[in-house]
Amino acid sequence: MPVNFLSEEQRSRWAVFNGVPDPAQLGAFFHLDAVDRREAMAANGARNQIGYALQLGTVRFLGTFLLDPSDAPAVVVDYVAEQLGLDAADLKGYGEKEARWDHQKLIREAHGYTAFEFEQWFALARWVYRRVWNGSERPIVLFDLVTHRLVEAKILLPGVTTLERMIAGLRERAALRQYRLLAAAPSPGQRRVLEELVVVEEGRRVSKLDRLRRSPTDVSGGGVAKAIDRHLDLRALGATTWDLSAIPPGKIAALARFANAARAQAVDALGGDRKLATLVAFAQVMEPTSADEAIEVFDLVVGDLLRTATFKANKERIRTIKDLDGAAIMLREVWITICSVAQHPEADIRAALEQMDLAAIHAAADVVADIAREPDEHLHEELTERYSTVRRFLPKLLKHLDFDAGAAAEAPGQGVRAGHEVLEAIDFLRAIERRRADIAPEEVPSGFLTSAWHRRVFPKRGEHAGTFDKQAYTLAAVERLRESLRRHEVFVPGLRKWGDPTAGLLTGDAWEKARPIICEELSLSPDPEHDVQRWATTLDHAYKQLAAGLSGDEDGQNDWVRLEKDESGKDRLVLTGLDRLDEPATLTALRADVDARIPIVDLPEALLEVHAWTGCLDHFTHLSGDSPSRKQDMLTSIAAVLVAQSMNVGMRPMVCDGDPALALDRLFWVEQNYLRAATLTAANAALVDYHSNLDLVKAWGGGELASADGLRFVVPVKTINAGPNTKYWGKGKGAKGVTYYNFTSDQFTGFHGIVIPGTPKDWYYILEGLLEQETSLKPTEIASDTSGASEIAFGIFRLLGWQFSPRLADVGSATLFRADPAAHYGRLEGLIRSRVNLGLIRDNWDDLLRVAASLSTGAVKASELFRYFAGGGTPTPIGRALMELGKLDRSTYLACYFDDELLRRRVQTQLNRQESRHTLARKIFHGQKGELRQKYKEGQEDQLGTLGFMTNVCILWNTVYTARALDQIRADGKNIAAADIARLSPLGFEHFNFLGRYNFALPEIIRGGALRPLRTPPPGQ
Repeated sequence: MPVNFLSEEQRSRWAVFNGVPDPAQLGAFFHLDAVDRREAMAANGARNQIGYALQLGTVRFLGTFLLDPSDAPAVVVDYVAEQLGLDAADLKGYGEKEARWDHQKLIREAHGYTAFEFEQWFALARWVYRRVWNGSERPIVLFDLVTHRLVEAKILLPGVTTLERMIAGLRERAALRQYRLLAAAPSPGQRRVLEELVVVEEGRRVSKLDRLRRSPTDVSGGGVAKAIDRHLDLRALGATTWDLSAIPPGKIAALARFANAARAQAVDALGGDRKLATLVAFAQVMEPTSADEAIEVFDLVVGDLLRTATFKANKERIRTIKDLDGAAIMLREVWITICSVAQHPEADIRAALEQMDLAAIHAAADVVADIAREPDEHLHEELTERYSTVRRFLPKLLKHLDFDAGAAAEAPGQGVRAGHEVLEAIDFLRAIERRRADIAPEEVPSGFLTSAWHRRVFPKRGEHAGTFDKQAYTLAAVERLRESLRRHEVFVPGLRKWGDPTAGLLTGDAWEKARPIICEELSLSPDPEHDVQRWATTLDHAYKQLAAGLSGDEDGQNDWVRLEKDESGKDRLVLTGLDRLDEPATLTALRADVDARIPIVDLPEALLEVHAWTGCLDHFTHLSGDSPSRKQDMLTSIAAVLVAQSMNVGMRPMVCDGDPALALDRLFWVEQNYLRAATLTAANAALVDYHSNLDLVKAWGGGELASADGLRFVVPVKTINAGPNTKYWGKGKGAKGVTYYNFTSDQFTGFHGIVIPGTPKDWYYILEGLLEQETSLKPTEIASDTSGASEIAFGIFRLLGWQFSPRLADVGSATLFRADPAAHYGRLEGLIRSRVNLGLIRDNWDDLLRVAASLSTGAVKASELFRYFAGGGTPTPIGRALMELGKLDRSTYLACYFDDELLRRRVQTQLNRQESRHTLARKIFHGQKGELRQKYKEGQEDQLGTLGFMTNVCILWNTVYTARALDQIRADGKNIAAADIARLSPLGFEHFNFLGRYNFALPEIIRGGALRPLRTPPPGQ
């Protein structure tokens, strides 16, 4: 572990003036009140008086004294001298006099500053050690935190190497303790098994570690069995028998990440306890992960079976529809004939039948019996034909995975958890696995069976009438098990994705302690009446405002919404679409002028140039540590990997013969060891933070508004982390893809992204992006498309204090709810008939607060919790309470959406910005037909995270050069309207070269932070 993690530049800039303090800093740290001036003027002579006051301000500003106080910027000296009524030139020679040491002592005594001695060192070391042990801050972050803590405590900063060595030493001590505890967990036999993981067995090409860490990709019945076998191999390592509760989970996860990414030889070469500790962490993390992945394969296989059965059933239906029509027509004619004969009392029906072609009639009846299905049957027969596929994995699945559904009776407000009927069916299937005796129907748990499955499991006609059909029962149980797993009615305890989504909810003493804190943070009351009434009042005001606009009064006339009758005679609101904003000639000319001046640049050069401004590439650190690489050319290698991944062209086009930094093996090594979610997140945060502080950006937005939308990618390789959708990826078994659900601020930058298999409901993930993002942006309003607009989403956003602002399609057909049954809303009365169940919100208020607190603290994963609350259309009690709260907030939003054109335009503008950002991302990700060809989830997340990062690189580069072009235009004597600047966009890409050239060498002047020259506009521009 390196002792010196600071660069020479960082050391040189520490505890000194690195520029001229701005007016706010001068006022905050160097202003002298009456007491300060009295102390300074007590010194002997003008030089000492200025020197004393200067040292007082310096220690406030820097947290320490300068070796030579006169090294302070002239602006500071002038500011201090002016307050004392002295000439700044009188300070000359002060840094050479012994009096400066006496003044430091006087300042320490008068203002409570303490020298950094052993007592302070020991207290600080204990604080640092606790943070190192429990957290995962990088050394430079710890260094900043330590500096801030010392300054706040008025402890004079020691030398930079003192703190640097302290932090490095404590990190090493914590790491050694971690290794020791982890290495002591397994028994001697388990240790031998773990150490053999990195050994390549005779006759094999790779080690067992390589095989175990490889996620499954085979989506078939055999693939489920193989995934379970892998889980059993990992379980056999013994992780379930270890007590690792003394070690923070984040530490274990970091070691496991290294074991998953590094070569087996690199793990084998680790010294001391670190090798065994790394393997223990790998086993601990991968045991539940492998179970998650096994259930994932099961879910995909059963989903494929259901889709295939449905397709075959529909195809068979189409093929036989003519035969069914013919038979039905014949039987109808026979029935009409019989009815006409029966109308005459003396008519003989038998005689009429004898005149008919009875053989043809019987044949028609047989056709109907063979082809016709009950209304609720659509795939059951075809699915039953796939019993052999299910049998390949089901016994192993039921034997080795412990499914649960929680307690039958949950805590107040939770109700009775569903899923227990499915567990009874699973237990029954386990019990009859080897049973040969006949099974009586009354023995069979059948509460979960639909009527269609019930007819097949317990046939009432034919030769099998009154018996039990095991195959049909097995398939019915498998179908329902998958459905219950997806709803989280059934789960496997301890798993991340397929585990109990409510396991992390705050309970007991933890919730009692957190309740007042979360109520204060979210401005909510423990008593529901206050907040429920407040929200109901807001809804009432919004309805009255909308009704006033429909009243016809000229003063408040709402010209873009009107009431009309639908086909059934009911009132509905009709909203006029937004007109396209006029584009003034000045804006068109400004865009053309700016575009003509922006330099043409290769994408690799743009990345390196942005790094020169932000230091973003320094955040890409090796898996084994948190410090940037000391190799001089490592930045080139990292940049090449980022460019290759984001453009989806692979590593080979980046290779340059004769340049070790661009050698193929070096690039693959960098990709494996430097590119991961943590480094991408930190680097992206550096870009977003730098971008948000640019003056031009403030004209586009303050960062309070954001949007969420999905970018779809076809995944043409075998993977379990992709899902089907014929709209986006076509038809066929292999037509699958992923959604990159990403979040964009009103400043155009992307601040988070989530890779989602297939196209599930957006609102499951929309909150996750806001809670998990790590940039300085703090959006308070989030826009989305209609697909993200669920009542539960509205409810949870209201609880957390955010404004949910989706763009709504067919908004006129939306249901409006009222809170006050006695209120009157004029022409809206016919529309607002349904009521919000405020009582349900009040009854579940404490549980709603508990959910909000658990989400805010990261104790639960939002997407899985919402999936559980939604219940696949049958919400849980908390889910119903959230829906009622959502109805309240959604109705308020709808009333404002109808009434406020600026709200609709703001939402539309933000979503247009995100769509334009997606266009830029598509241009960057141009290789391999724009398809994502990563098999594993981590690879997909890394590559699409890289795409988001590089999109932000282009946006930041565009913003900086747009600002420079605007400065040049102003220098040319042209006036620029602020309204035109607000409508400029940093999403242009015509000046970026994405093809052919990959140059990773910048001119020295640009590498030093200078900007490249702008282009000269064509004559007459």
